Amino acid sequence: MISEKYDTGFTKDSKLLGWSMTKSITSTLFGILQCKGEINIMDKAPIKEWQNDDRKNITIHNLLQMNSGLEWVEDYNTISDVTKMLFLEKDVTKTQINKPLISKPNESWNYSSGTTNLLCGILRNQFSTHQEYLDFWYSALIDKIGMNSMVVEADMSGNYIGSSYAWATPRDWAKLGLLYLHNGHWNGINLFDKDWVTYATTPTPTSNTKKDGGYGAQIWLNTAKRYPDAPTNMYSFNGYKGQNVYILPDQELVIVRMGLTKNADINVFLKNIISSIKN
Repeated sequence: MISEKYDTGFTKDSKLLGWSMTKSITSTLFGILQCKGEINIMDKAPIKEWQNDDRKNITIHNLLQMNSGLEWVEDYNTISDVTKMLFLEKDVTKTQINKPLISKPNESWNYSSGTTNLLCGILRNQFSTHQEYLDFWYSALIDKIGMNSMVVEADMSGNYIGSSYAWATPRDWAKLGLLYLHNGHWNGINLFDKDWVTYATTPTPTSNTKKDGGYGAQIWLNTAKRYPDAPTNMYSFNGYKGQNVYILPDQELVIVRMGLTKNADINVFLKNIISSIKN
């Protein structure tokens, strides 16, 4: 650790909500299963409600990239698909399932917390019992890399809300970034391999614009130079209120910022840190 700083009322032991940084945890679990040969993300999504219409062609890969073509409105400033799901639904894995196609899979990127929670439902169905599913998140990842402060909330049906609700200290959020910086290698074991990192940080073609910035498999990218003074191969886990874990492979650096960043100049923030490391 090079440096850390906390505002008044916060310490290294404060558990902070990651919001959509939680999505990157969900994606990582698929990476772990993929690298074990226990799932194939290129398979069609196993959703029985889709088998009699064109949605049957949606793959797990499409869902991971938010590129399924399914209808969804992600707007936290009004009553929308995402706010109804998070605050009203007993089973958050079902909301996106019921949405129609509005474009073909792999042809339009549309950010959707409903898609991530649908993935949580697919993940739950990989296990014989509910307890195995609950344990997997911790035994395969969270406890494995010592994110001991982390708490992931579940809905009323017992599904982890993998889109939004993981709490942890900044130091523990940093560990997830370090895991990716080290290509899935942690204290002598491989949770996943470099191929997964390459996949997860490959831009979805329809997201790779200056406006969207680039999006991989539940991970944000800088391939479209949203942050012009940061490396193009930088990628990050991002939360709704500006929570961020930035991974910079060339600099062998992980940067965590949990403060409200909506009005901050993140490009300058990153530029200054990179410059200080060089010096």
